[in-house]
Amino acid sequence: MGEIMEATLEKTVTEQLREAGEFARAYIRTALWSSTEYPFGVCPCCGREALLCKLPEEEFDQDLMCDSPGCGVREAQPEPMDDNYSEADLSPKALTRILADCARFEAENGETIRAAIDTGEVVCGPDFGELGRAGHDFWLTRNGHGAGFWDGDWPEPMADALKKAAKAFGECNLYAGDDGRLYI
Repeated sequence: MGEIMEATLEKTVTEQLREAGEFARAYIRTALWSSTEYPFGVCPCCGREALLCKLPEEEFDQDLMCDSPGCGVREAQPEPMDDNYSEADLSPKALTRILADCARFEAENGETIRAAIDTGEVVCGPDFGELGRAGHDFWLTRNGHGAGFWDGDWPEPMADALKKAAKAFGECNLYAGDDGRLYI
């Protein structure tokens, strides 16, 4: 595995994303929209570097401000990561791990995925095709979201097998580093 990671790190994030398959690209998109992060930056009100959020009045256009006294913000709310980040913000190590996990899941469960797809019963939305749906559900299932392989979009017994396989990978979460890159 060390050799794979070193070879992958030699490629740029852009090159790796261009070469990623539908499964991995959907996994990444799902990770971004289902993960949240408190926005961080310089408060335009007090000049502090702090967690930023909007005032409670949603109907007004607002600058993000911090929760220090005088700024008027009472509680910061996390925002979906895809509001502020894209796949290009993934750190090389995070992308390498994502691609390795996706490749391993596909290799170990490809026959099951294909058998489910071949039934014609896999339910896909407007965002992903069948392999993309598998990548999407891999992220959701492994991280215990309220949807995934088990929620009725995959036929049984394949859904149960894919759910168990995804859970075996364990949870992983995206977070933003001080350098503005996303890590796992």
